[in-house]
Amino acid sequence: MKKMMPVAILTLAMLAAGPLARAADVGVSIGIGIPGLFVAPPPVYYAPPPPVYYAPPVVAPVPAYVPVMPYYYDKHAYKHAEKRWRKQQKRMRKDYRRAYYGDD
Repeated sequence: MKKMMPVAILTLAMLAAGPLARAADVGVSIGIGIPGLFVAPPPVYYAPPPPVYYAPPVVAPVPAYVPVMPYYYDKHAYKHAEKRWRKQQKRMRKDYRRAYYGDD
């Protein structure tokens, strides 16, 4: 019976420690066949796409400044232009009256 006493004490101690281990969320696991060290490979970086080359822009020629020679009408030309303008206004007035008022 003296031989059974240490076994009984050890069993009681294990039964008493069981809830304590569970309360502390202590877990023991043994993994077999899992490699000991795993290092991830470095990330792969891709080079940016090469720039797209377009045809060079077409450059318009710089406009050349050509001074304009002033042209002056004489009084005779102004009189003719004024006469044409007055006739045109008279025709337009007449057409307007005919279209909207039925005048002849």
